[in-house]
Amino acid sequence: MKTATALLVPSALPAFAGPVEPAPGQIPLPFPGVSPVLPVPVERGDARPLRERSARFMQALVEVLSGERAVRQMAAWMAPDVYDQLTTRLAVHARVPLRSRSGHGARIASVHLAMVHDEAAEIAGRMVHRGRSRALAVRLELQTTHRGDKVWKCTALTWA
Repeated sequence: MKTATALLVPSALPAFAGPVEPAPGQIPLPFPGVSPVLPVPVERGDARPLRERSARFMQALVEVLSGERAVRQMAAWMAPDVYDQLTTRLAVHARVPLRSRSGHGARIASVHLAMVHDEAAEIAGRMVHRGRSRALAVRLELQTTHRGDKVWKCTALTWA
């Protein structure tokens, strides 16, 4: 049996001969001489109009999820399968319009936009309703209508 002093590990850091490169797909630890690489949302071009539009869309979605707005108002913004998913899930939970005690309804607290490519964006948001926070994630894709206009449609939606 070893004594407690025999189990002590020396606190000296290993000496590196040169810069240490992380393996592909890994986030490096802060080793000497290596700056950490963290994923950052990428905005391509002028994303301000899309960021503002996505914030309005997320607020409308929050109002639908909390029962303050009719779900049919979201039909023009969503792909048919996503709209069906939303209506089915709301029917299962049978949302009843409820206002919080303070008189304020559900609101979107934050919106984060990440451009996947020039015609697709993923948006993460946090909603606050009756003192609780919930997460929302949406994918918007630029689609061409039958008139030839380009519009952003919600092609994926999840919330927890």
